[in-house]
Amino acid sequence: MPEVSIILPTYNRVDVIGRAVASILLQTHQDWELLVIDDGSTDGTVERLAGLDPRLRFIRQPNQGVAAARNTGIAAATGRYIAFMDSDDEWRPQFLALTTAFLRAHPHEHWVATESLEDLGDGGPPILHSRADIATTYVAFARFIGSHALDLPPGSRDDYLRVYQRSAPVGAWGRGALEALDLDSARVYHGHTLQHMRWGYLNWLPATVLTRQALATAGPFDTRTRSASDYRYFIALARHFPANLIAVPLAIKYERAVGNQLLAQDHLATGGGALRFERNKLACFDEAFDRRDPEIALLRRHNCLYVGHRALAAGHRAEAIDHLRQAACWRPILWRAWPMLALAGLVSDDRALARTYLRLMRGGGHRPAAAVGAATPGQAAGQAAPAARPVGPRRRPAIPRTLADRQRPGALRIAQALIQRAARHQHQHRDAAPGQYRPASRWLAWMSCDSSQALPTPA
Repeated sequence: MPEVSIILPTYNRVDVIGRAVASILLQTHQDWELLVIDDGSTDGTVERLAGLDPRLRFIRQPNQGVAAARNTGIAAATGRYIAFMDSDDEWRPQFLALTTAFLRAHPHEHWVATESLEDLGDGGPPILHSRADIATTYVAFARFIGSHALDLPPGSRDDYLRVYQRSAPVGAWGRGALEALDLDSARVYHGHTLQHMRWGYLNWLPATVLTRQALATAGPFDTRTRSASDYRYFIALARHFPANLIAVPLAIKYERAVGNQLLAQDHLATGGGALRFERNKLACFDEAFDRRDPEIALLRRHNCLYVGHRALAAGHRAEAIDHLRQAACWRPILWRAWPMLALAGLVSDDRALARTYLRLMRGGGHRPAAAVGAATPGQAAGQAAPAARPVGPRRRPAIPRTLADRQRPGALRIAQALIQRAARHQHQHRDAAPGQYRPASRWLAWMSCDSSQALPTPA
């Protein structure tokens, strides 16, 4: 029986899976089996890997999504520990050695993760997760909404202690792996993280190793959705077990294929799958956290705003209206849901709405703040760990000016005027208690009511 079973689901990823498998073959810890779950690929993925190593096992199934593929791998796994790899990701050679050494040295712990890196493929240095997520994204947002949930303990300057309760140096159990990485020391963070997962992802599945007990307790991956099932899974783990994070970046996710080429099959959380991912993540959030908590209710409004933003950009008008109505209120950032709703009322055709909204966002110089935890952990270039950069907004691609765009200057002008009017109103009523002001105009009245009601005619 191998010590580690590695589960790698794949669907039409022949362009990148070789890099992922090569990083497993190069692990310094060699007591593993690799289960490649081919989820209905038609591009010769399995044939590409055939004969590479006797420890590779191939399981084919009709396309059912990544969650079902992971469950298939779990059912077939024989190892003492379980690790997950995605076909567009990579491990540094010491990943299994360090994580399994931790679990052997701490038999009362049931899961451990490392930091990870994300290479956007734009020539810049990679993003370091999870520290950048906590220190840059989540802390800034917590301060913005007036939350003290991520304040540092008195006397501490270590951002990980905003989430974890204690830390300790890597002991003798991991010294060999650190020496191979040319590191003198590293720290391990420990704590209960469930309530902090309201902010978003704190760990990344391909950077995580679990015991059999953790696997059995958390249960199978939820197959109701094809993305964000790992967020729900981490919530289940955090509900039953404390988390452990080794602060060394050993897992890597790439935005692009080898040679900086576009992926043949897009990521589940970005590109064409971004709206579905944010919608599914919001559903996980609703299941895990109590909306009667005022902070949870406020975070949910921001998440609804981001789903509405994604729906507008994708041309899903009805879904955008539904989520923007749940987000809209006269608070900073959330007031933007009102003009976004107005735009959805002005442009009734889905495709025209997407074109108009993208053009407006391009010209207006602002966009809704990203949903809490919207950035997914991942990615980095090469085997070395170059200096990381803070998470920041990505450049928006240029939107071509089409004939349909030129025919809708009125919608743009009205939407821009509504944005300016809503901004003035938000400033004038910034001290009003939530719910105290009832919008009077016909447009704002429509934006607050049932979507089946007839739209008012713009003046």
